[in-house]
Amino acid sequence: MDALILCGGYATRLEPITLFVPKPLLPIGGRPLLDYIIEDIDKLGVNRIVISTNKKFADQFEYWMENKNRGRENGKIELVVEPTLNHGTKFGAVKGIHYSIEKAGIDEDLLIVAGDNFYNFSLSRIISHFKMNRKPTICVHDVETPERAKRFGVVKLDGHKVLYFYEKPEKPESTLISTGIYIFPREMFAKFSDYLNQNNNPDAPGYFLQWLIKNAEVDAVVHKGTWFDIGTIETYKEVFAMFHREKI
Repeated sequence: MDALILCGGYATRLEPITLFVPKPLLPIGGRPLLDYIIEDIDKLGVNRIVISTNKKFADQFEYWMENKNRGRENGKIELVVEPTLNHGTKFGAVKGIHYSIEKAGIDEDLLIVAGDNFYNFSLSRIISHFKMNRKPTICVHDVETPERAKRFGVVKLDGHKVLYFYEKPEKPESTLISTGIYIFPREMFAKFSDYLNQNNNPDAPGYFLQWLIKNAEVDAVVHKGTWFDIGTIETYKEVFAMFHREKI
């Protein structure tokens, strides 16, 4: 299994900070957010870690990688650079996944993690479930209230089977939301191309999952613990302050 970390967005809701620093490299507890994701993935036994970013922030990721790769025992982290320089020309997450698979020559089952995730649980459970079932599998978190759920992609389950997925619904049928962490079997990579060729939304993966559950069985694993999507100044402040009160 390979891992792909999505860092290609421009994080406009976090401006002006992210005019200069990409969101996955924002500091938390004196370390870039991305360090925590890498630390967890390194424990999972993946073969390769590929990071996708854009041309605007490529030099910052290259500098980070130069230091991170020095003395690594788990294989060097690789970088794929999308040829975009601003939010108006960005690929979007789904197109970015497809581009990275092609550009990096990924041909193994793929763990995908959005680069703005901050969590304190291991992804070993979702990987174990995937290996037993070999279906597209998403990591799900319970945000407990419909008001919070409406900000995310909402999932309705029957056991592990995803019955319903809707991106930012006005009236959520569940408080289970997608965390931006997925596993796809390599034989389903063509689905990304099929989806894009039908002129579907190339950005939020939730739209791809809405489309996918009409064409294939999708599973989910509910993870308990602390999880944040660092998408706004308020959330970043909350995580920053919480980390300094009690390290996660």
